[in-house]
Amino acid sequence: MKVAINGRFLLDSFGGVHRVAVELSRHLADERSDIVLVVPPAAVDEVPEGVPFEVVGRAAGAVWEQIDLPRWLRRNGSPVLLNFANIAPMTYANQITILHDIAPAIRPQDFSFLFRVQWHLAVRLGMRRRGQQMVTVSRTSRSEIAAHFRMDADSITAIPLGADTLPLPSLSPAPADRTMLVTFGRHGAAKNARAAIDALALLPADSGIEVVYVGDLDPALEPHAAAKGIAPGRIHWLGRVSDTELAEAFSRAAAFVWPSLHEGFGLPPLEAQRLGTPVLASDIPINREILGDSARYFPATDAAALAALFNEIARDPSLRADLSRRSLANAEDFTWRRAAERWSALIDARVG
Repeated sequence: MKVAINGRFLLDSFGGVHRVAVELSRHLADERSDIVLVVPPAAVDEVPEGVPFEVVGRAAGAVWEQIDLPRWLRRNGSPVLLNFANIAPMTYANQITILHDIAPAIRPQDFSFLFRVQWHLAVRLGMRRRGQQMVTVSRTSRSEIAAHFRMDADSITAIPLGADTLPLPSLSPAPADRTMLVTFGRHGAAKNARAAIDALALLPADSGIEVVYVGDLDPALEPHAAAKGIAPGRIHWLGRVSDTELAEAFSRAAAFVWPSLHEGFGLPPLEAQRLGTPVLASDIPINREILGDSARYFPATDAAALAALFNEIARDPSLRADLSRRSLANAEDFTWRRAAERWSALIDARVG
C-alpha cells in the first residue's frame, strides 16, 4: 500500500510552509519506496524532481483537497495520507497532518477569510477526530496548540525541521567599510519587519551599518524607512531572491536579524546559521528553543536594544567569530534527513 502525500501545497502554500512540504516530500521519497505525491492537474509542473507522483481529479484548491483527493484515496485502498501544509481533508480518517502553529487563530488579519475557514474546519472537524494524527514542528508550538484547542499535548508529536536547504555560496568579500545586516521583510504583524528600520534610525548616518531586506517585501516598509529619515543608501531592498542569492546574502552579512513576535518554528535563522552567519533574534520562546545559546537576543519591540546589538556586532570581530562558531554547531542538529527519518518511523508505527 502506498503512502500518499497531499500535493495541494504545490499551488497554495508559500514561504516556510512550502519549503517544509517540498523538503519532506523529497527526503521521504529518498527514504522510502512507497511514497507517492498526489497532485491536482495544475500542479504537474511544480512537482519536485525525483518525487514519484500521480495526477488526480480535475479541480484545484479546496475543492480538489476536500472532494477529488479523498475520493481517489478511498478508491485506492485508503492509504495513509500525509498533509504538510496546515490543512487536510475533513472527511478522511487515515491521515497524519502537520499543524505548524496557531497563527490563524491569534493573527486572523494575516490570513484570507477562506483560508481561516478551511483551517478551523480542518482542525476541529478533521485533525482532532479519532484515527487522525497531528504533528507539529516544535515543543513550543505543541504547547500552544494543546492549550488553544484544549488537547492533551502528549497526543501531538513534535518533529523539528531541517535547515540544510541552501547551497554553499561562492563567497565574495564584504565591503570593509560597511557592516551589512540581513533581515526578512514579509508582511504580517507577527513578522515585526519594521524592527530593523526602527533600530537603524537610532544610529548615526555615518555608522557604516546597513540593512538588506529580502523576501516578499511588505510595501509599507520603504515608506516607513523614509518617514524615519533614513537615507536610501542605508537600506537595500532585494526582495524575493533565489536560494543561491539568499545563501550569498547570509554569507556576506555580519548578522541575520530575526525579530518575529511569534513563530511555530523559524527556518530562516537556522538556514543562516548553517552558513555560519551570526543571529540576532527576538527573545520569544520558540527562538530560545531552537537557537539556545547560539544567538544574541533582544526584546522584540525594543528598538534601542536592537540598535545596541547592531553596534556591538559591527565593532566586535571576536563576537562575530564566536557567534559564527555557535551558529554552525547549533545548525548541525537540524537536517532534513533526520526529520524524514522521524517521519518515516511515525509512518511505520501507523501502518504497522
